[in-house]
Amino acid sequence: MKKTLYLFLVFSLFLVACNKCSTEKPTPVILLEPPEKINEEVDKLLENKLSHIDTSDIIVIDKDSLIASKFIIEVFKNHNYKHLWTDTANLIPQADSLLSAIKNADEQGLLPADYHYYKLDSLIKTKKDSVTKKYDAVKVYAINLYLTDAFFKFIVHLNKGRLNVDSLTAEWNPQKIDTNLVQVFEESFGANKIKEVINSFEPQNKQYQLLKQALKNFKLEFKNSNWDSLATRESDSLTFKERLKNRLIASHDYFDEFSGNDSIKLMKSIKNFQCKHFLTEDGKVGKLTFRALQRTKEDYIRDIELNMERWRLYNPPKEKRYVWVNIPKFEMRVMEDDTLVMKSRVITGAPKTQTPLLKSSIGYFIIYPYWTVPFSIIVKETLPILKRDTSYLRRKNFEVLDANNQVLDATKINWKKYSKNYFPFKIRQRIGNENSLGILKFNFNNKYGVYMHDTDSRKLFAREMRALSHGCVRLEKFVDFARFLIREDTLKYPYDSLMADLAKPKQKYVFVKKPPAIYIHYFTAEVDENNALYFFIDVYGRDEKMRKVLYEK
Repeated sequence: MKKTLYLFLVFSLFLVACNKCSTEKPTPVILLEPPEKINEEVDKLLENKLSHIDTSDIIVIDKDSLIASKFIIEVFKNHNYKHLWTDTANLIPQADSLLSAIKNADEQGLLPADYHYYKLDSLIKTKKDSVTKKYDAVKVYAINLYLTDAFFKFIVHLNKGRLNVDSLTAEWNPQKIDTNLVQVFEESFGANKIKEVINSFEPQNKQYQLLKQALKNFKLEFKNSNWDSLATRESDSLTFKERLKNRLIASHDYFDEFSGNDSIKLMKSIKNFQCKHFLTEDGKVGKLTFRALQRTKEDYIRDIELNMERWRLYNPPKEKRYVWVNIPKFEMRVMEDDTLVMKSRVITGAPKTQTPLLKSSIGYFIIYPYWTVPFSIIVKETLPILKRDTSYLRRKNFEVLDANNQVLDATKINWKKYSKNYFPFKIRQRIGNENSLGILKFNFNNKYGVYMHDTDSRKLFAREMRALSHGCVRLEKFVDFARFLIREDTLKYPYDSLMADLAKPKQKYVFVKKPPAIYIHYFTAEVDENNALYFFIDVYGRDEKMRKVLYEK
């Protein structure tokens, strides 16, 4: 007993000071017998660790920083620094419930390791010394802290995600939840409803729940199947077809039941694969199809998890009527009362000039708009051309304006005199079918200066990869969309009037009687109304960035 007391005193000295940047020391051992003494020693360790530190400090155990330290300190203070999750070194039912929840965190697209599952599993298995058969009070004490941290961390991550929305960097921000989390703990702990309370914080929107089920189904379907990235033809052209076939068999895209010879079966299988990835179903292994074939089984699982994470970061639309643009899918949808009203292909910003994520409302549209070239495009693209070829303005139907919006004679301007540091003009494209904005422009307030519009390059909608614009969204079915916007105002501005205005090249502003909300988002996996799972190309590399933050640690 003297030896035990000595070890305890040494450990107490180590625990008293808990600085935000403290040097971690070797973890001591306190072996006790009989187990009845464990509770008393664990309580002493908890009090020594927690009673003298500020809620702004970070608790560190065995080199692990407990991110929910503020809540841990509050909870144990409320309980007079008594053990919570254990009794005489054994887990109580609440602990079993929480441990089960974090063990299966992957079912909700989260990582058990983030909630100390493997550390806890090791502590639980080794808390009783295999030689002396005595219990280690320090390990039991650590179990109490890890489980408390896991509870709060799990709830916040499940409800609001693990990342900063704008930067996609790791973020711990429990303030996003407008709930007293300590009170939530007390109520769930006291009633032994740990799992139920945790699950109540999970997003309940339809798409998140569909992705969650899709994750479960995917893991079950491919439980006994695996595949790696498909190597290029150049690596071994003679075996490429066979390797391609095996890859498609593994992902359940190739079936011997397909009719035709081997080549026809392979082509049908490629089309099947392309359909799942929202690619042009031509049966050929083009650039984007090959890029999709590079995904491993784990990549698909991560893709589903990342899109579940996005639904934690972004609140789903609450409006009954809204416009939804998904950048990687290159699609706009108009929804009303959970019903699809219309959809259209879109062209979005190129990777270097990305379309921003935003929420706004469409207040009006312009028939036959002018296009005033943004300054950034002028200095990067237009001015270098003008210094070589002044006829460019005439050929592209541009006009030059001064500071008072007066049209100037562009042929008399010496463009070589100007640069990004001095350019006192505006360049505007005249209205008409050759205007880059086409004949309709849909405006919505946003800090990025982007909008939705028709285009003079409508053939580009047939492309597979449609990340081509400077950031604005080009809309294929622009007339259908304009008709949808005016349907609440048919007496004042009927459809016939719209068509008449579109037929004559004269500018007109049309204000929307009931402006619908517009959301521009970025989802690379979704489940449709038939419960079919689709994947889209990560055009901006946002999946890759999220993956590095969440998984590469």
